[in-house]
Amino acid sequence: MTIPISKPYESPLQKAMDEEAARKKPIARLVSLDAFRGFVMLMMASEGFAIARVWSQHKSTILASGQSKALWETMAYQLSHVPWVGCAFWDLIQPAFMFMVGVSMPFSYSKRARKGQHGFGRFLHAVIRSLILIMMGIFLYSVGDPMTHFKLVNVLTQIGLGYIFVYLLVGRSSGVQMLAIIVILGGYGYWFYDYQMPEQELTDLYAWLEEQGMDPAGEVEIFDDSYAAHWNKHTNAAAGFDREWLNKPPRFEDGFRGKKFWANTGGYTTLNFIPSIATMIFGLMAGQLLIGPETEQRKCRLLFASGFILLVVGMLMDTHIWPINTGDWGWTISPTIKRIWTPTWVIFSTGWVLLMMGLFFLIFDVLKVKRLAFPLVVVGMNSIAFYLMASLIHGWIGRNLETHLATIDTAFSTSLIPIFFSEKNIYAPINESLLILFTMWLIVFWMYRRKLFIRV
Repeated sequence: MTIPISKPYESPLQKAMDEEAARKKPIARLVSLDAFRGFVMLMMASEGFAIARVWSQHKSTILASGQSKALWETMAYQLSHVPWVGCAFWDLIQPAFMFMVGVSMPFSYSKRARKGQHGFGRFLHAVIRSLILIMMGIFLYSVGDPMTHFKLVNVLTQIGLGYIFVYLLVGRSSGVQMLAIIVILGGYGYWFYDYQMPEQELTDLYAWLEEQGMDPAGEVEIFDDSYAAHWNKHTNAAAGFDREWLNKPPRFEDGFRGKKFWANTGGYTTLNFIPSIATMIFGLMAGQLLIGPETEQRKCRLLFASGFILLVVGMLMDTHIWPINTGDWGWTISPTIKRIWTPTWVIFSTGWVLLMMGLFFLIFDVLKVKRLAFPLVVVGMNSIAFYLMASLIHGWIGRNLETHLATIDTAFSTSLIPIFFSEKNIYAPINESLLILFTMWLIVFWMYRRKLFIRV
């Protein structure tokens, strides 16, 4: 006989979810979630299909062949990260990844509740998952280096740092979750606005940038407006936090101790995980909608409506991302910057991600066009394995493919190397990227057929 024990950290809604999960049949797996996750992972692993690199290196040759300059410029822009302010398609990959973490939480929560796991067991699992993600992120960031890098800026460490905070909101009302988002983004934005970098620290930072061969003014002075300047690269509040706290432990760089940390050259900061919690909470809210009792049509409408609303709110917060030049009458509450995950970036990027999620849900779960989803589902159901392959053996796969395709060319008088690896073929990097991506897909397809799934 099992005696139910009330947990002080479980809300009434959480307890109701537990009781409902115990009565219900297993929740059907949504094809759209696996397909969208697979799409995000494929895009991440593609490295932009090398299109931006090909365009930058062979622009004159491409134009001489009569191809569209506008098309190539658009593809190169959309498949690259913007330098600081703005948003391209490629910038949406990470927020989509983090959003999907939040979406999956209610499904995981309900699955464990149906198996009889009590609240403390689920909480402990969330803590362990958080620690594993942080350790995996540190490991992947340090691969190939003679030292361990505790720079917690890659996507896995960022998810791990924020995961447990999002988990504590599973089962809470949408009002409580939205209040958490407002507090996080409002407080984080005000902290940036209130921060003033010490003059001596700024002088020393400029000297360090010059030592690295970078133009200090070009790196730092992105905004000349006194208000927007609070979000400038390397001089913002989160960058100041990293300079203070990352220099407290002993540092080992280039084989000796004591080299001071000044800045992440890309502008990324450790505390990005705080506003990215809001991105995951938005995903959590979407997950609770998808697992809820509403009709599929209503769920679809709510996803699209929410996406449009957030896009409008984001654009009202920052005119820098408008498709027209607003000139002197433009304004910003906070600039739209992915690299420091500004509040406007959270809202604007989540709007796009919700629209993409709504499109996938419409196609695969409302219209039931499920056959097209299969190549994506294969990746989405083994996303951790695919991420590890992309991080650890992407280059190794390319080198071995080149070796074996050369053997095939010699044995059968084929011309595979010129297509995929020859420097004379300006499109070879694009073909190579597609070939490596297909090879990794074959590996997860083999795992899918044998029901081998890596979970954290």
